[in-house]
Amino acid sequence: MKTKNHHISLHEFPLEEGKISFSTLYALTQMLQRVAAGSLRLVMEGVSSKKGPKPEWLESTIDFQLTSINAGSTVLTVEAPIIEDAIQNFQIPLFDRNPEDLKPYTGIDLALEALQQAFETNGNDDLLDKHLLKEMEKYRSLFHKQRGTVEISGHQIRKPAQLRYQNFQDIKKLEERTPPPIKAMMNGTLDLMQYSKDLIQIETEQGRIRAILSGDLTFNEVKNFFGSKVTIEGIAHFKPSGKVSSIEVSKVREAVGGEERFSAQPIPITEQLDFVELRKEQEYTGTKLDSIIGQWPGDESIEDLLALLNK
Repeated sequence: MKTKNHHISLHEFPLEEGKISFSTLYALTQMLQRVAAGSLRLVMEGVSSKKGPKPEWLESTIDFQLTSINAGSTVLTVEAPIIEDAIQNFQIPLFDRNPEDLKPYTGIDLALEALQQAFETNGNDDLLDKHLLKEMEKYRSLFHKQRGTVEISGHQIRKPAQLRYQNFQDIKKLEERTPPPIKAMMNGTLDLMQYSKDLIQIETEQGRIRAILSGDLTFNEVKNFFGSKVTIEGIAHFKPSGKVSSIEVSKVREAVGGEERFSAQPIPITEQLDFVELRKEQEYTGTKLDSIIGQWPGDESIEDLLALLNK
């Protein structure tokens, strides 16, 4: 299996040159493995974390090896498999990315790109979701008394990533702004994703949405719906920008008349709350019907109810 070497330099840490404590080493290895795993699952599956055992292709991709510890502050050399070699029968069902572009990456390259997306917040967020940002936040503990810099070299990421305490403060703010997953129902045309035999997508009036089958559904149970207009129910996951990253589907059925209102893509709950606030700002008081809903004891006559509405 082909590999590439990455170098990790620790500057201004309370360490003797060429040495590293077990606690710092453990935090570093956990960060690289978990961020690499989460970002790879996002491009492969649409979410950074799923219930159940990890797939074999994921385990092999993040099986990094520490090969040396050198002086000059403390410099670690880490060997990482190239993704194309780590994943057998290479067939990456990317969404809005060219699979050829990912072939020369290592898992560490992908982790560095995800971290830089979180630090720079320049509009590119395809390697981020709320769960992965929460995972990143944990590694503020690397920095003793908020000091020190971790520099990690990449191959596809040409400029070394420099990690500081403040970066992880920025990640916390980004995670707080990222919409949480919500229950969603929508309709569209069910189709297979390009480059994949078992991932699906929903074609809506606003574009494609990647769909993931939950543990309640199998591919065989939905294959007869391909090419058909369907209504799906599940959990919508969002990127920090508020765009839908994917929908974890729990139910699929043929669409019926009257469900056109579900044609739009799910709206993050933060935007729904913004709409409620807008109604307050515009002093929307509702209709006459709004004013009496919830006030009916249940024994009024039709005449009584009509009289209430006419007040």
